[in-house]
Amino acid sequence: MASKASKKDAVVNTRADLAEHIEAFLKAGGKVQQIPSGVSGQTSTSGPRQIVLSHKTS
Repeated sequence: MASKASKKDAVVNTRADLAEHIEAFLKAGGKVQQIPSGVSGQTSTSGPRQIVLSHKTS
């Protein structure tokens, strides 16, 4: 099992990697779009899909 120190190092490395990727993306002309809270990327309009595991009969 990983120690707390190695987990902390992994988080720091992940953040550094993410920062490098973002910087490269922006330098390549990429733009960041801020999406308002509550907006969903789900495009299906067929309504909720519920799974019924059993039908109880009276």
